[in-house]
Amino acid sequence: MTDPIRDALASHDDDHAVGPELHTVPPHLVHEVRFRGRRAVCKVATGPPADPVTEGRVTEFVARETTVPVPEVLAVGRDPDHYVAAWVDGLPGEDRAFDERTARAMGRGLATLHAETEERFDATGHLRGWTDSEVADSKESRTTAALSLDARDAWSDTLLDRIEVRQEYLADVGYADVAERVAAFVRDYREVFDAAEGAALLHGTYLPDHATTSGDRVDCVVDFEHALVGPPEYDYLRSAIPVFANRGEAHGVPESVFREAYESVRPHPPGFETRREAHVLVQTVSYLRALFVQDRHEDPTEGAEWFRERVESTLERLRED
Repeated sequence: MTDPIRDALASHDDDHAVGPELHTVPPHLVHEVRFRGRRAVCKVATGPPADPVTEGRVTEFVARETTVPVPEVLAVGRDPDHYVAAWVDGLPGEDRAFDERTARAMGRGLATLHAETEERFDATGHLRGWTDSEVADSKESRTTAALSLDARDAWSDTLLDRIEVRQEYLADVGYADVAERVAAFVRDYREVFDAAEGAALLHGTYLPDHATTSGDRVDCVVDFEHALVGPPEYDYLRSAIPVFANRGEAHGVPESVFREAYESVRPHPPGFETRREAHVLVQTVSYLRALFVQDRHEDPTEGAEWFRERVESTLERLRED
């Protein structure tokens, strides 16, 4: 399983060596490597929807434009799509206790990412990364930089784009109807979603597995593979729901701790609570696809049916409201 990693490294330099596999979650292959004499990590796409080139460019953007600590990106490339980042000790993946101090550090860290990028974008949309050769060879104005934004007119349009991509995949596993029902709700209630304020860089999956902390600070943030540009409240919920609603019993830390720390840096805008459940509904489509893409379950059908029922009951309640 190391051939794609070797191919990726060899496209840049002969000075490399492939180490042990670090993660086995599709659609990525992640290995420890030696690259140009340095201990590093190489992340390679094994199929759609992986886009490590964009992830690498987003990580570079965060390092350049914010105070949020991220690994140094050493290389990005194609054939296969990949990026290489410098090794950081204590990266997520190790068993660590999640307590209130960790929650507060993560809350402030996420709010810092949002606050420091909110003035960098004029619209919401999806990001795309480019290699150095693609930037040099392109005659299109949108590729004059290594990271470009496919801007949309409204946040609801960005959400519909995301749902459509996930619906295409879910059609092959028999759950396209779930995505279509959510998309219909977004089309019917565009004004609810478009009232969300701001266009900042959103991490997409800001979870304890993707951020290391020590004391009151965040030491390193990784895995920007789901990054996009949109209202910060959407990203807040992408973190809060999995960590506190889904795993809260495991660690006993209430969401209020995380939220208070977040809002000490960047308060939520008016109407956040009104839009909360609607945004969580949209995110359910991503969680449903992940059941199948990441292939962590022998039979994902039971979980998928739970998501279908959750969507149906939420839609009924929201439409009544």
